[in-house]
Amino acid sequence: MPLRYAIFVINLLQDVNIVRPLVFMAARDLGLRTEFLVSHYFLERDKSFVWRQELDEIGEATGTPMLVFGNEMQALQLLQDKAGVLVAASESDLLAHKPVHDVLRQAPASLLRITLQHGFECIGFLHNHAHDVAHGRQVTFAADVVCGWCDGSRLTSMVPSQRSKLYVAGPPTVLQMPPLSPTRTRSDVGLVCENLHSVRLNVSGDFKDEFIGMFNGFCARLAAEGRSVVLRPHPGGQYSLKNNVALPPNATVNNHPIYKVDLAKYAYGVSAPSSVLLDMMLAGIPTAVWRDPAGAIDTCNYAGLIEISTLGDWLDFSREAVAHPDRFIERQQQFLERQQMPTNPAEVHARFANLFAAGARIPGPIDDAQPRTERVLFVANAYVTTLQVSFIKPLAPLVDTGEIAIEVLTETQMKVEFGPRLHDRSVRPWLDGRFALFRPTLLVFCRYSGPHAEYIAERARRQGIPVVYHIDDDLLNVPVAIGAMKGHNDPQRLATVRHLLDNSDLVYCSTERLKERFEASRAKSPLISGKIYCSGHVLSPAVERPVRTVGCMGVDKGPDLEALLPAVVAYLRRNKDVQFELFGSILKPPALEEFGDRISVAPSVQNYDDFLNTFAKMQWDIGICPLLPTEFNMVKANTKWVDYTSVGAAVVASRGTVYDNCCADGCGILAHTADEWLAALEKLTHDPAERFAQVCRAQKKLADEYSTERLRLQVLDVFAQARSRRESLRDEPLRAVQL
Repeated sequence: MPLRYAIFVINLLQDVNIVRPLVFMAARDLGLRTEFLVSHYFLERDKSFVWRQELDEIGEATGTPMLVFGNEMQALQLLQDKAGVLVAASESDLLAHKPVHDVLRQAPASLLRITLQHGFECIGFLHNHAHDVAHGRQVTFAADVVCGWCDGSRLTSMVPSQRSKLYVAGPPTVLQMPPLSPTRTRSDVGLVCENLHSVRLNVSGDFKDEFIGMFNGFCARLAAEGRSVVLRPHPGGQYSLKNNVALPPNATVNNHPIYKVDLAKYAYGVSAPSSVLLDMMLAGIPTAVWRDPAGAIDTCNYAGLIEISTLGDWLDFSREAVAHPDRFIERQQQFLERQQMPTNPAEVHARFANLFAAGARIPGPIDDAQPRTERVLFVANAYVTTLQVSFIKPLAPLVDTGEIAIEVLTETQMKVEFGPRLHDRSVRPWLDGRFALFRPTLLVFCRYSGPHAEYIAERARRQGIPVVYHIDDDLLNVPVAIGAMKGHNDPQRLATVRHLLDNSDLVYCSTERLKERFEASRAKSPLISGKIYCSGHVLSPAVERPVRTVGCMGVDKGPDLEALLPAVVAYLRRNKDVQFELFGSILKPPALEEFGDRISVAPSVQNYDDFLNTFAKMQWDIGICPLLPTEFNMVKANTKWVDYTSVGAAVVASRGTVYDNCCADGCGILAHTADEWLAALEKLTHDPAERFAQVCRAQKKLADEYSTERLRLQVLDVFAQARSRRESLRDEPLRAVQL
């Protein structure tokens, strides 16, 4: 097995606090090789050199080196040939996060990209009013997995396209908090935290002077009572230090990293809205939220906690907290419970450890005394879209809860390991090692046509592991123009496809027509088909608006598009305000050159979640699905209708193909001749109300008939059928195959 990494991207000063416990977990508990990938911006921000020293300290304790990058290309060079997890504490498509966003957006596929929620109110997770004003409500991530603190119902600012990425792990900071001691002693000194760099204090009004004035007045009154207070600057903003704010004699500064601060020793805590409020509540001390007296600062996400505004409020709270701390603790516990947020350190550790182990392909131990988790080994040519759409996406919730464990073995991985020796017998011990490490209970070949299929399948059969072959094209009869380009017609690949069609416990076909095709070709394995190939959900709800963008999306669609170009050309000549976009590996036809910059071409996006996110942002009004009625095309699935409908585009598709059923009942327009294509495009363009109604009908059908939940049940049923088939053949003699 190659070395597995956990690489942590550091860009903002406060990133260190978030990733620190996960570095220790990855290095000490999971045995991963850890690295810090540090942006030059981080080093420039760390004027006091405090946080560089913290990284050095963590690195020395865990064996984690620091690699510095100046731009994303330098970062990508440092990531080459590494596999495992790539973890970012502050990543989104906002300008402030761009250095990290660009790295994750282009990171190698061998690394699972993980973004961490880095604060209770956090961009892209949970906003306040000031966040919305400053950054909008359409924040997205480049990561494959987005680790949230709370249940999705509480993360009200996550956009629909990102919710499928959510993995609820809880705040990693609880892993570095000291356990609460029942015999602890608490002083009468309080802790006041400033969060004066926050966007909420800039967008809603400039409250910095107001907060500092309130703090000084509070200190003066405490001094009269012989009491003192501690001020803690925000670790990133450091407003009070950067601006040389003069402190009263009875106020001291604690600027240590939060994980080096014993919060439990303080009598109480006060802060402007900030995640440190949760730290103080979890430490078990009375906690209050400061809000300006005029009530302009949005504190709605902290509803239920004690709010203090006036000097009298501050004094009353500090006295009551010292005298009767228990009066606050129950109220704070109720607030924490409402967040549906894991806070037990053992549970949070388990959630992160399971995610990192899965991302780094480290299977957990199997306890044979306990009911066995289904452990599915997928074998594919690469991390292809078919695998993502058909299995990874629908099974994701079960993987998150631990009901299913998955591992992906690809021809690409074999090429990396063995290069020109890809077909040699020397690959077999490596395959044996993958089996032994993961210990699968089910084997799924997904659209596989690569080497060693016979060996892998027979090895599974000898262990009583059911074998499923999932196939979504007639790979025995790929047209020469496509097959020659991608090697589909190579005799070795054809032999692999034929072997799997004849020697699997079950062949799972993407469509009924494909099943019938293989029945006609006398495939020897049992054949089934599913009602759903690609599931979807509404990313962009239907909107009634003028048509401005029409597009065609897909791979190798040149011949299909060519047949209707006369209709497209005529349509664009008549509708000069309309743009035409090509998305995928479609070359721009010469016939469209006359329209200049009204024609655009967007390249393919391989990761399916990233593809959907990109597609939704394009805001197509009409999507066309041309499909020539060839033998090869007639067994294809209706994926494009699902994707178009998900992003709110009305569909025009070729009649007499797989699109007939999904477009029925007014959920799409079917066309055959150039005149019919032109008429359909004109109708949708000049009747916005009907275009809107068509998309509404289609999106209802999508929710009713093409949900991810229905596909998940279908996949589980396939697994059950394969297991039943394998058990019925348990006593069948093994073939003589040299292993």
